[in-house]
Amino acid sequence: MSDSNPKANEADWGFGALDFAKLVESCQISGVDMTSLIDMEKKNIDALIEVNRSAYDSWRNLMARQTEVFQETMKAIAAEASTETAAGRRTEIARQGFEKALANMRQLAETATEQQKQTIEILRRRFEDGMAAMRPRGGSA
Repeated sequence: MSDSNPKANEADWGFGALDFAKLVESCQISGVDMTSLIDMEKKNIDALIEVNRSAYDSWRNLMARQTEVFQETMKAIAAEASTETAAGRRTEIARQGFEKALANMRQLAETATEQQKQTIEILRRRFEDGMAAMRPRGGSA
């Protein structure tokens, strides 16, 4: 069996013999700088890669912090529960645990919000750069 034939579970998109440079050259449109258009699309793809990387790092950091918070809370509960005086202070221990959990949730929410702002800023900059690239350049009216 030849390697050039697609296997039953593989799609043959027919891109193996595609010469992208020749395709771009054949699509010359009067008044359109195809090289600039391709450069703009490359920048869009780079921005999406940066956004995805930022989002991944953000969620990874958020999950790591949530794990830390959970471990700290469990250790604190175990330490409090092991003392003899804990039996009479259950209400106070529960209140303190609730307040700490709320403070941790607030911190995590603020972290997530800040990371989302950073991601949106990346997209905003790329959008502005793309719009600037599409504006007519001065001098040729």
